[in-house]
Amino acid sequence: MFKKNDKPIAEGEVINIEAGIEGNVKFSGPVNLRLNGKFEGELETKGTLIIGEKADVKVKTLKGDTITIAGRVKGDIISSKRLELAATARVIGNIEAPILVIQEGAILKGDCQMPVEDEKGERKESTKKKEE
Repeated sequence: MFKKNDKPIAEGEVINIEAGIEGNVKFSGPVNLRLNGKFEGELETKGTLIIGEKADVKVKTLKGDTITIAGRVKGDIISSKRLELAATARVIGNIEAPILVIQEGAILKGDCQMPVEDEKGERKESTKKKEE
């Protein structure tokens, strides 16, 4: 993949993708990724993921640590750290994130879950009580 003169991507540098991509993409190590084109398939990242204003993303599930959306996303989004919807964001799908920021003008059509560690234990106990 790398030629002799190619340099690895430096830490903190952003990979900017403006082309259309189709398929399942998974980054096992941290990366800063910006999508500005069309994407269809599955996407899982570690690090920062930015969906640009011109992006049109269709996924079953989009997973990442810190995610910022300024374009269109159709599909479920799971963020392990923070999810931000910019004013230009158009999201159709369910979202899950411990920290959620929605700017005025953003559109979200779907359910929202904000898991909290303390509540996970309480939910399990309350479920057990209901079953008894």
